[in-house]
This record gives sequence, structure tokens and C-alpha cells, in this order.
Amino acid sequence: MPNTTWKIGYLNCADTAILSASAQVGTKPVTLLVDPHPKRRWSAGLTGNAWVNLVWPEPQTIDCVALMGSSHTWETGRCQITASDMPGNADLYDSGDIPARVDPRFGYMLHVLPQPVTTRSLRLYLSDPAVAETRGGRLYVGPLWTPRYGPPLGEEWGRAPTGTQTVGRAGQTFITPGANPRATTFGLDFISLTDERTHLRELQRICGSENDVLVISDSSDPNPGDVSIWGLLKNLQPPKRTYGNYWSSIFSITERL
Repeated sequence: MPNTTWKIGYLNCADTAILSASAQVGTKPVTLLVDPHPKRRWSAGLTGNAWVNLVWPEPQTIDCVALMGSSHTWETGRCQITASDMPGNADLYDSGDIPARVDPRFGYMLHVLPQPVTTRSLRLYLSDPAVAETRGGRLYVGPLWTPRYGPPLGEEWGRAPTGTQTVGRAGQTFITPGANPRATTFGLDFISLTDERTHLRELQRICGSENDVLVISDSSDPNPGDVSIWGLLKNLQPPKRTYGNYWSSIFSITERL
């Protein structure tokens, strides 16, 4: 059955946008939203309401807006996304005021547009009366690739702990604490020649092992953060032709903290 909900984003248009915000703390400017480390977070200060604006010199096609390291709560966090081609023009897209659906275990605010929008500007409104400070770590704004077929059976999804255990001479076990990021390994099969050239090669060219990738395993899930990983490709392997003009590739991604 053709895939409609498994998606991957690899071209982050936020990195080429001119960013502005309703407010920012001097040591936590809005430009931290394009810093690859989500723990370095933009802060709008002691407020539960803020907005971030993105402007591009040329039109960009947008499928998804995601904010990692969001300060929203699950119960009361809300957001609104609007896009307009030129200042003062009617909106090309308006999500309306909707729940942000941020699970605090993961801190992902993720919104997939019903249809791609090509725009020169986008604004993200954030509100939550339950938080004293509005913050955000890493912003993804860009297109999504939806392969015709999602990963087959065999997809792995779990944790990649970085802590270590050392056994001393007397037999005691000493723990060196570390981060415990999520990780996934999956394969994509029956990738058409067009998708191999348009998406698979571009994903490896743009991201390699240095730039972040957003994987959404089910865009229809009511808890998007629970089924999504934003992180770095590990053990990158070249695509393989498996049958006729169809290709396959295996990916390993570890969440970036």
C-alpha cells in the first residue's frame, strides 16, 4: 500500500532565512534557532506569548514547521502558523490557533501542512499561559519527502545511551552518566529512479553526517514528538540498485541533544 504518513525532511529553509522575533534576551537571541545544538535556546523572556518571523529573498516550498527544544506544555501550549508571499498580502496559509501538542519528554512542536505552500515569509506564533518563559532550541522549516513506500518490517526504534559502566578491581561497578538520545535504523526499498536522483542523492549531499535530518514515522499520530526524531545520520551508506530501476538504502539516525 502506498505510503502517505512516513516522511523525512532534510532541506532546512530556516537556515537561509532572515529571522526576527517579538522579543529576545541578549544572550539568547533568535539566531540560536538555526544553531544545530538545541540546548542553546532562544528566549523571548518572561512571557508566555511570542512570535518568530522568517523571510527569504526567493520563494521557498514549505511542508513542515518543527521547533525542537520547545518550552510548551502538553496541556495548554498552542501555536499558529501563517505564510504570505509578500508583506501585506492575504495569507497563503493559516493554520489557525491550534494545540502545539508538545510532549515534554521530547520537546518537539511539529506541524505538517495539509498541502505544500510556496512563500517568501512565514510566521510562527507561540502561546502557553502555563510557562514563565518562551523558549525554542532548533527550528526546522522546509519540504518533506514522502517515499512511495515506507520502511518495511525490521525498522528499529529505541535509545542509544552514551553513559558507561566500569568494573573496578574489587568488582564494584562505577557509572559515568551520559545522555540517552533516541535512535532509529530503517531501510527504504523500491525507491524509483526519479526519487533516487531527486531525494536520496540530495539527502546524502546536503546532510551527509554533519547536518540534521527530521524523520516523522507517522504524520497522523496525535503525539508527533513520540514518533519523530531530529538528528544526525550515522554510518552513511550509498544507495544500492536492487531491482531494475529501483533502489534501496539503509539509514541510522541518532537524536541530536
